[in-house]
Amino acid sequence: MRYFTLLFFIVAFVANAQWELVTPIKNTSEFKDLVMVNDLVGYATDWVNGAILSTADGGITWQRRQHLLQNTPLAIHMWDEERGVCVGNSGIVYRTTDGFRTATSSFNPTYGHLNCVFFLNDTLGWVGTQSGKIYRSTDAGVTWTLMQSNQPTSNYMTDIQFVDENIGYASCYAGEMLKSTDGGLTWQNVGPFDQLVLMRDLHFFTTQEGVAVGSAGEVIRTTDGGVTWDSIPSNTTYSMNAMAVQGDVIVACGWWGRTIRSTDRGLTWTELQVGSSEHQSVALTPSGHGMLGTNGRIQGTNNMGLSWAVLKEGTSSSAVNKMSFANNNIGVAGNGLRTTDGGRSWVTAPSGGLGVHLRSDGIGCRGGGSGSFGRTTDFFATGINGTGPNVAIRCTWSLNATTHIVGGGAVYGGIYRTTNNGSSWTHVLDVGNITISDLWFVDDLQGYAVGEYGDNYRTSDGGVTWQPLPPMGGSPTVFFNDALHGWTKYWRTTDGGDNWTQMFGTPQSGVSIFFTDNDTGYVVASTGQTEKSTDGGVTWANVLPQIFNAGISDAAYVDGYIVIGGAYGDIYRAQVGCSSVLQVPTVTIDGTTLCSLLDGAIQWYRNAEPVPDGTTQCIDATTGGSYAVVVVDGFGCTSAASEPVQVVITGVDELRKKVLTLSPNPANSIVQIERTDDLPATVFIIDAQGRSVIQQRIAGTRVSVDVSMLNAGAYMVRVVDNGGVSTTRMVKN
Repeated sequence: MRYFTLLFFIVAFVANAQWELVTPIKNTSEFKDLVMVNDLVGYATDWVNGAILSTADGGITWQRRQHLLQNTPLAIHMWDEERGVCVGNSGIVYRTTDGFRTATSSFNPTYGHLNCVFFLNDTLGWVGTQSGKIYRSTDAGVTWTLMQSNQPTSNYMTDIQFVDENIGYASCYAGEMLKSTDGGLTWQNVGPFDQLVLMRDLHFFTTQEGVAVGSAGEVIRTTDGGVTWDSIPSNTTYSMNAMAVQGDVIVACGWWGRTIRSTDRGLTWTELQVGSSEHQSVALTPSGHGMLGTNGRIQGTNNMGLSWAVLKEGTSSSAVNKMSFANNNIGVAGNGLRTTDGGRSWVTAPSGGLGVHLRSDGIGCRGGGSGSFGRTTDFFATGINGTGPNVAIRCTWSLNATTHIVGGGAVYGGIYRTTNNGSSWTHVLDVGNITISDLWFVDDLQGYAVGEYGDNYRTSDGGVTWQPLPPMGGSPTVFFNDALHGWTKYWRTTDGGDNWTQMFGTPQSGVSIFFTDNDTGYVVASTGQTEKSTDGGVTWANVLPQIFNAGISDAAYVDGYIVIGGAYGDIYRAQVGCSSVLQVPTVTIDGTTLCSLLDGAIQWYRNAEPVPDGTTQCIDATTGGSYAVVVVDGFGCTSAASEPVQVVITGVDELRKKVLTLSPNPANSIVQIERTDDLPATVFIIDAQGRSVIQQRIAGTRVSVDVSMLNAGAYMVRVVDNGGVSTTRMVKN
C-alpha cells in the first residue's frame, strides 16, 4: 500500500483585485425582517440604510447585496439560498434568482407600503400593507391582485401566514385578527379578543392552533381556528415585534432587549433579556441555530434561543472624512472607528470628527466642527478631550506629544497651532475666511497645507509661519514621499515645492493621492474611481473597479492594500501590491497528486532541489521525499516556501480513497461539499491572508455552501472532524 503523511497548514493566494466592503452593518441598522434558509445562509432587510444583506456563515460575516434602495425594503421571503422576494415602501417588489446580487423590481404606488410577505409555495403568495390592504400573487410575485380584506386604511397589516392553499391568517397592528378560507380572496375578522391589543406577529401550527404576540407583552392563543382566543401570561410587559417557531419552541423578541421563549407551543413563557436595544426580527433553524436582528447589530444562538451572543456589531454610519494609519495594522477613521488589523475590521473608538492624524509612536489628534478637538497617546485606544480653535477642523497633524496643528474653515479658517496640547492656540495662518483641507509634514519642520479652493502653503519652521505656494489650483489632498517629492490632486514637485508640474489624467473628483515610492502612486476619486501611476505621476491609468454611490472622502495605502472610506460610514479594502508579511502556500493531496492553492508562477521543490517541469499547479509525487512549493502571485509577490510535505512510499501502488469532493468546481455561487462520513464537522474556507472567510458547522455527507461573496481565485476547503482533517482545492470564478 502507498500512503502519505501530511502536515496541513494555512493557504495564501492572490485573487483578482477587487474591493471588499468591511463595514456592511451600521449602528443605525434596523433589521425589519430576517430569514434563515439554513444554518449558514440568511438574509436581512436594513430598511434605514435601504439595504438587503446576506450571510453565508450563520451571521458571522455579511455582504451587502443591495444598497441605497430608494424604496426601502421591509419584508423578505426566500424559497431557497438563491430565489427570493423582498417588499417595501411605496409598493415596491424586488425579485431575485441569485441571492439579491441582482434584482428585478416592480413598483406600484397604489399598493402603499408593503409591510409583510408570505409564500406558501414557489408561486402562491400574499402581501399585507400598512393601509389595511392584502394582495395575492400566483406567479411568484410578478403580478399582484387586490383581495377583499374589509379593513380600514388605519389597520396596519403586520403578518400573514397560510397553513394550506385555502386557510390563512393575518394580524393587524390596529387590534384585529383576520382569517381567510378561500385562499385570501376574502377575509373576515375572527375573535373576539381585546381590541386594545396591537398584534405584531402570528404563527399557526395547524389550521386550528395558533399564537400571536403584540404590544405590552400580550400573547394570545387559539385552538379553534380563531373562534376564541386565550390571553396567555408572557412574563413581560414589553412589546414583542416578531417571533420565530421551530417545532414546539417559540422565540419572540421586542423592545428594550426583551425576548420571551416557550417550549410548549405558547402555553407558558419565560423572559430573557438580551442587551438593551430593540430587537426587530428573529429567525431559527431546525438544528437550533438562530439570529436576532437587533438595532445596530446581529446576534446569534445555537441552542434555540436559550442564550445569545453578538455575531456582528454595527459601525458608524457617519461619513469617513479622513483616515490615518500609524503602521501596517493600527489606523483610525474620522467617523470614530479604529482598526488593529490593517483595515480588515473596525470598532468604535474615541476619534470622531472631520480630521484625524496618527503618528507611528501612538501620538495623534483629531478635530471636528465648532472647534471639537481630542488627542491620544495610545493610538486612540483611549482619547483625551480638549478644546480647539473656533473653526471647523478639517485636518490635523501631531508634531509631538504637545505640539499639534489643525487646519479648517471656511469661517475663521486657516491654520492653528498649539504647543500645550490645546490649552491655547495661535492662528498661524490668518488670511481671511479660507479653507485648509489637508496637511502633510515631511519632518518636524517641513510641512504643506492645501485647500480645495486654491489656498496652498508651505512651512519650514514646524508650522510657526507659512508661505504661499505657486498658484496651482485647489486640492483636497497633499502627499510627500520625502523632502523633495510631493503631489496634490493635479500637480507634482521634485524639489520640495519650489516648482510644480501639472499632471494630466488624474480624476477631476480626486480626493486622496499617495505614493509608495517616488514612481508608484495612486489617486482615489469621490466617485470610487482609482487610478495608478508608475512614473511619478506623469501618466495615470485605472487600476481597480469603480465603486458606485460610495461618496469616497479619503484613502490610504496600508501594506499592499488600499483602504478607502466614504459616505454612510462605508470602508472598503483592496489589494494592489505585496504585503510585508510573506504569504505561505498550502499543499493539498488527492491520491498521488500534490496541488498548490496559490495561483501564479509556480515552482515545486523536492529535497530543496527544483523539480524538473515542476511549474504546474499540481504534480504527481511518485518519488518519496520532502516537497515544497514557491509561488510568485499576480502582483509579482514571491511567497515563502510552503511547509514541507513528507511523502513516504511503502508498497504497491494504491491510490488513497477520496474523502472530500466539490461540485461544481470552479464554483460561481453555491458549492456542494460531499464527504464519506457524517460526523459533525466544521468547514473552513481560507482566503489570501490565511483567514477563515467562511466557517460553518455541518453534519451529514452533503452540504451546500454559499461562496458568492468570495473574490475570484483559488481557495483551500478544509473539513475538520473528530476523525481528522480533509482538504481540497476550490476555484471561485
